[in-house]
Amino acid sequence: MSWIYALAAVLLCLAPLLLSLPEPPQIDRALELLLQTGAVPNLVSTVILKTRLYDTVAEVVVFTLASIGVRWIFSGEPSQRRIRGLQDAPSVVLCQLGSTVCALVAVELALRGHLSPGGGFAAGVAGGTAIGLLLISGSVRLADRLYQRYRADLWEKAAVVAFLVVALLSLGGLTPWGPGTFGAIDSGGWIPLLNVLVAVKVTLGSWAMVQLLVRYRGLL
Repeated sequence: MSWIYALAAVLLCLAPLLLSLPEPPQIDRALELLLQTGAVPNLVSTVILKTRLYDTVAEVVVFTLASIGVRWIFSGEPSQRRIRGLQDAPSVVLCQLGSTVCALVAVELALRGHLSPGGGFAAGVAGGTAIGLLLISGSVRLADRLYQRYRADLWEKAAVVAFLVVALLSLGGLTPWGPGTFGAIDSGGWIPLLNVLVAVKVTLGSWAMVQLLVRYRGLL
């Protein structure tokens, strides 16, 4: 009986190959509609921050809840007295150089993410990577002092609230200005501002979580 099951499995796998594929859909009209809707060259930004903005709002809320969860988990634990990091000079220099490059890339992706491949989430990942490289290179104490001094946690919350407000304005059909010149930084309505707010939120949220992991675990 086993050969019957094997034959049935083979026929089941080969059956789709005998069927003719459907005609490919015409996507030219869909691309034109996306260009008209977002008025920016990067259609991915139009999809994320315009046509499916509800999903993006939910993603930002989920990331915020994850950041809050990490703070809550470590709230009752003692801080580590000894924090391990890189000690050799070449590795420290490479990490600091990589951190600088990632920070510049994050700014570029945040400001021009609607004109070229990039966007707020990619900029936030680059910014979080820059901070992570600094922490690895032995700048944990300095980063912690900067985080506390400039109240990065408050800026993170402010970025979330501002993103939600701007998203509601965008979903309500309100636009700050006209579509602008196609390909310019100020084009796309709320899309550039939403990209910057997402970048700030993801960067500061990543900073907070990594900083807590270092403080309460002693290493990354």
